[in-house]
Amino acid sequence: MTGSTGRAGRWRALVPCVLLLTACTPAISGTPQEQNVSVPLAPYVYVGAGTLGLMEAVRDTPARRFTLAFVLADQGRCAPTWGEGRSVRDPALLAEIAEVRDAGGSVSIATGGASGTYLESSCATAPELANAYGDVLTATGADTLDVDIEKDVSADLVADALTLLDEDREVAITITLGVASASEGLDTPASALLQALAGHGADVTVNAMVMNFPEAGTRQESLLGAAEAVTGQIERLWPGGGRGEAYRRLGLTLMAGRDDTGELTTLADARAVRTFARNHAIGSLGLWSLARDNGDCPDDPTARDDCSGISQNPFDFTRSLS
Repeated sequence: MTGSTGRAGRWRALVPCVLLLTACTPAISGTPQEQNVSVPLAPYVYVGAGTLGLMEAVRDTPARRFTLAFVLADQGRCAPTWGEGRSVRDPALLAEIAEVRDAGGSVSIATGGASGTYLESSCATAPELANAYGDVLTATGADTLDVDIEKDVSADLVADALTLLDEDREVAITITLGVASASEGLDTPASALLQALAGHGADVTVNAMVMNFPEAGTRQESLLGAAEAVTGQIERLWPGGGRGEAYRRLGLTLMAGRDDTGELTTLADARAVRTFARNHAIGSLGLWSLARDNGDCPDDPTARDDCSGISQNPFDFTRSLS
């Protein structure tokens, strides 16, 4: 996801899978009847220098959880900071988070993203990285850590740090990873990281970014095909619970409107993803991003940080996924 713009249970001993992480795209036909199953939604909110507008979304949509992005390394050091150098203890930010909690909401914290210097690259040891994660979780009171990996990192370092974090505190953990195509599912670096995490016994939600990959059929077929491909990869790495458990480990995050490669995700596509999520009782849904969820730049052929590129009302994607 463009940087400028829960775990189901405890860790448990698991045997890593040695099968190749590949899957075939299923045929998508018809519109299934949506099941009345609630799937948690947490739209991403870029934390820059200004206010985040969280309470506006709380007032106008069903969303009550937000993923704040992205925590990076402060001037290349193993110390957490928000993008643009905003302190993780910034009083104005903490005040907004408190308002959300007072309204019955909560926040997740996302590290990494598409740009900037990662904590995961700046911390030399697993204890240092675990401490950096813990620092921002303590500062914000977040109950979920979303590790968004879109660059090369040491898979073993991240896995070891998350193990240490789990020993120190109970926190839900999501790993956000890129999708290569509807047929391949997770790309090669993402697959390697996920395999390392499974080998360390990590019990995580795998959040697939169903964006920025070429279409195979309609956009809806591409999105749902990618979702099934990633589910297959999860099932092969955590085989004990079968397909149902793999769905429960799955998260899906789409990009509102025009994405970075020019593909267009519509409100109808978002509703189809919601139906899929509910029918399979997946772990979570996400949206990139709250700041883009408006129609301020209809028909813009390029992706922008502040609008979706399609004609829509404010927060239409958030409502469509809720």
